[in-house]
Amino acid sequence: MKRLKIARVVFPIGLGKEFDYLVPESMNLKKGMRVLVDFKNKKKVAIVVGFKRESLYPQLKPIKEILDRFPSLSEEKIKFAKNLSKIYPYTYGEFLFMMLPPYLKKAKRLEASFLSKEGSEFKVSFVKADSFLERYSFWKEKIKKKLKEGSVLIFFPQLSYLEEARKVITLDFKEVEIIHRQQKEKEIFNNWLKSRRRSLILSTRVGIFYYPEDLTLIVIEEENSLYYFQEEKPFHHLVDVASILAKQKRIELILAADYPTISTYYLIKKKKIDLIDKSKKKKKELIKIIDLGNYQKKRIINPLLGELLRKNIEEDKSCLILWNKKGFSTFVTCSVCGYIYKCQRCYGYLKFSFKEGKGGCPYCGKKTEIGQVCSKCKTGYIKMVGLGIEKLRMILKRYFPQTRIEEWEKRTSNAKIILSTSKILSSLYQDSSFSVGFILDIDSWLSRLNYEATFESFVYLKKLSYLFTDNLYVFTYNKNHYLFENINEDWRKFYEKELSLRKKLKLSPFGIIAKITTRAKNENKLLERMKNLYNKLK
Repeated sequence: MKRLKIARVVFPIGLGKEFDYLVPESMNLKKGMRVLVDFKNKKKVAIVVGFKRESLYPQLKPIKEILDRFPSLSEEKIKFAKNLSKIYPYTYGEFLFMMLPPYLKKAKRLEASFLSKEGSEFKVSFVKADSFLERYSFWKEKIKKKLKEGSVLIFFPQLSYLEEARKVITLDFKEVEIIHRQQKEKEIFNNWLKSRRRSLILSTRVGIFYYPEDLTLIVIEEENSLYYFQEEKPFHHLVDVASILAKQKRIELILAADYPTISTYYLIKKKKIDLIDKSKKKKKELIKIIDLGNYQKKRIINPLLGELLRKNIEEDKSCLILWNKKGFSTFVTCSVCGYIYKCQRCYGYLKFSFKEGKGGCPYCGKKTEIGQVCSKCKTGYIKMVGLGIEKLRMILKRYFPQTRIEEWEKRTSNAKIILSTSKILSSLYQDSSFSVGFILDIDSWLSRLNYEATFESFVYLKKLSYLFTDNLYVFTYNKNHYLFENINEDWRKFYEKELSLRKKLKLSPFGIIAKITTRAKNENKLLERMKNLYNKLK
């Protein structure tokens, strides 16, 4: 009696299980191909991950159709998905479907074939330089060399950063492929298809799952960026996933930034990552810490700040003030019932902007109309609470009525005082374009409930210091914070201090922290569920 051929397939579901389907004799089916099958009485796309001769189930459904002429996912990618599923709480079937463009997750045919290539040596380097242009000038030659062997994948933290970098990179490399999440389904597919062989690919973090088989080099620009962590399913950090891939393929991984993350620095100390330092030496004491202990907290423009601004304006110097709160107010409330306006989409507090005449969500960007009377109690008037950058501009105008004061996005050459949020750091061209800088909200950065807050504040200050020819003044009520101890010294001193504190507290890279997010439609039920979970873990 002739034995039947049985295919093992997976679906993009959270059940870590392979499903058996009968392979008709007429089908020339291979591992890694997409097939159309009957799953729960619906036609579904599945991926073949292996074959067997026997099954525990007597009645097997046959595979209806092969969707690929050649395997769309190689043995290597199946192995990569399995490696990821050992680390992250997702099945390898889910990871395999992440490696397919959305267009191929449907019953669409694919005729293309792909060649797999493996490197010779796994190597990780960190390139430290003050700006993107300096870092790019270093790894540009490496890209040229690696493109002769296969493809190169370069990651950027944000689309705006990618678009600016693209203008620079295309001066040296005429053909580049772009992949990011905001592209339309067919556009992602076409770019994915074109980038399968000897291609230079520029991408945001989503591109790690779309890597070509002949990948020879991965570059992660601005590796200390917060945007490389994906805060939705599948939760992961790009650097971690890229390291797993580079190690499996035995290829080179280049991390690049002005300053490494604490985890990267720890691996540099352990000789597991090579440090290539191309940064320029800065003059000492560029960052000056100003103690606000003797001034009233309610006054944003204290006498010392006012005098420093007046002095620099008289000397015809350009001043940049950093205040990291958009809009006019930080939230909107009712003067009678105390109702606080929240975003209907994600429940973030709405910030009011006079320029737009609307409330805006700082998280999802949704705009909401806000009337003069409370929408809940219908009696109280709306009150703007907190200090946004628009309100700060109005306050400064009262102090300096004859001075041209503008926001960074709409600045002109005549402006003497420029106001900006941290968005100013998104520009690639961080040449010294201001004389003096003033940071008024560093205490807000340090007070965040996040063990990375001090490190992120350090990087924030150091990045900003590149923008000024003279001094950067940092106003704080917490002058004795360890962040400021060695702020103008060798950057390694701060890193060593941070590492010693983290070691005592068993924080990363000496320990693992898990974040548990719970969701529910009913707030009371959610709080009760969280309380029960807390008691179990306590």
